[in-house]
Amino acid sequence: MRHLFALLALIGLAGIAFGVLAILGSGPGQAGQLPFSHENYGGPGSIIAGVVMVATSLYLRAAWQGRD
Repeated sequence: MRHLFALLALIGLAGIAFGVLAILGSGPGQAGQLPFSHENYGGPGSIIAGVVMVATSLYLRAAWQGRD
């Protein structure tokens, strides 16, 4: 089960990284356009999902500690 919790945390960290890259990729373009002037980057959903997955993984690992 520890491997499953580690995989869950790894997927969560990947979601956070992809979310940050998506926000940075939609940065200022031509003529000083603000990075958040449009919602084409998808929003912070992948970052929030990644944080939830990492937190869930840490919680499950702590709760599972005595069962191995």
